[in-house]
Amino acid sequence: MTKVSSFRTAPVLVLFTLLAACAPLTVYYKQGASVAAMEQTLNDCKISAIRKVPPRILTRYIPPTRAPYTQCDADGNCYTYYRITSPGRHERYDANEDLRRQTERLCMAGAGYEKVSIKECDPKQVENARPLSATRTFPPLTEASCAVRLKSGRWKIVTPGAE
Repeated sequence: MTKVSSFRTAPVLVLFTLLAACAPLTVYYKQGASVAAMEQTLNDCKISAIRKVPPRILTRYIPPTRAPYTQCDADGNCYTYYRITSPGRHERYDANEDLRRQTERLCMAGAGYEKVSIKECDPKQVENARPLSATRTFPPLTEASCAVRLKSGRWKIVTPGAE
């Protein structure tokens, strides 16, 4: 068993953290609703979806992939060999995951929420949004709306001119 060096994994973790910080905020949205109410409804919908569409774990075998390469000897005789580029493996997956996610979305839509993506605010918009406190009630959204991720893991939705 090989040990993975933390020197190799640390830069990868930092990169993923930075990319997540720059990603748009994707959230279930309903103007005027409280974030707490949305989170409660989402939790209820997730529980309902897992009851209606329980996990169905299946295993599939993915065969190895091989790539040809040619090697020639000193007499000019060439031979084609195959090397394994990816070993065969067993992979487990939840066959009901997509249906469960769709069931959750339908439940949230039934409660009046729609899934939206809100772009990240640029630094000038962040300065205008002071003080930075987490959004508690969903504000009206416009094309100019953006989101600021807070250190707490929460976010603030900024809609210029609406505050």
